[in-house]
Amino acid sequence: MFQMRQRHLCQSFCRQSGTALIVSLIILAVVTLLGVTGMQSSNTELKLAASQRDRGVAFEAAEAALAIVEKNLADNPPLLDRLYSTCVGAGCFNKTCEGGLCFHGDYLSDYMEYECQVEKQNYAKGTTARKNFWEDSAIDIWNTEARHQTVEIDNLKTDVKYVVEFLCYVDRDKETVFDPTDEDTWNNGAPLFRITALAEGNGGRASVALQSTYKVLNGH
Repeated sequence: MFQMRQRHLCQSFCRQSGTALIVSLIILAVVTLLGVTGMQSSNTELKLAASQRDRGVAFEAAEAALAIVEKNLADNPPLLDRLYSTCVGAGCFNKTCEGGLCFHGDYLSDYMEYECQVEKQNYAKGTTARKNFWEDSAIDIWNTEARHQTVEIDNLKTDVKYVVEFLCYVDRDKETVFDPTDEDTWNNGAPLFRITALAEGNGGRASVALQSTYKVLNGH
């Protein structure tokens, strides 16, 4: 009688021990899964924070580059003949952005500033559309060293790349508005440029492209 009762108690205890072990293993698996998920979430948040910080560095670098290029244009404005569509050689603004200097347009006659026209983008079916220089894979300005320029920014590992695009002329000021009937205003416009800068963060996680337009009021 005693042996039978002892056997019964052992069977009951063993079943309880087995159940407790299974429950413990399940709890351990759940806790482990939660821990792994938490680690993955933390890693993702760290990566997002690092990318955001890298983007901020790139943004500030691109802004600084635009300011430097604008000052260079003000201090050393391009000569007028470098802006002609017929200009050939170093320092000319042209369709292929040689030297990072871009211009896709023409003068209708006699190189009068008011007759300077930028080639418009044509999206009509069956025609060849003029692409933005910074998006044109045919000239690939960002990966072709001869078709962009660079500027060094403090504490940035990689120099900022940029191109300067000539956009023809605009009125120099309110007092010298162009009047096609007045020859004195024909060549009194101010050249307008668009600067596109591409900067990459120090971590290589983000790149930022910024643009500005700048009117040069100094002489040609």
